[in-house]
Amino acid sequence: MDWKEVLRRRLATPNTDPNNQKSEQELKDEEMDLFTKYYSEWKGGRKNTNELYKTIPRFYYRLPAEDEVLLQKLREESRAVFLQRKSRELLDNEELQAIFHCKSLC
Repeated sequence: MDWKEVLRRRLATPNTDPNNQKSEQELKDEEMDLFTKYYSEWKGGRKNTNELYKTIPRFYYRLPAEDEVLLQKLREESRAVFLQRKSRELLDNEELQAIFHCKSLC
């Protein structure tokens, strides 16, 4: 049975028992509980079909705001370390001259 139909039927039938009269707030709470239950079942059923989505790494991090000084400093320092590491991987002039000399001999 569809959850929309259950909710419609539940809301359409008036409660005629005088001993079981509920306040409007209790009815809204009950309706919200039913909605939450059916929505979580519906959403959870689709989510469990593929567990691979949980293993995807996060690749985007927002830039720190101007008032987040510590995060800005951390970003600057990590960028500087990254650039230093990449510059060490580059060949210096002597190594380039040696490669050029080897190429000219071959």
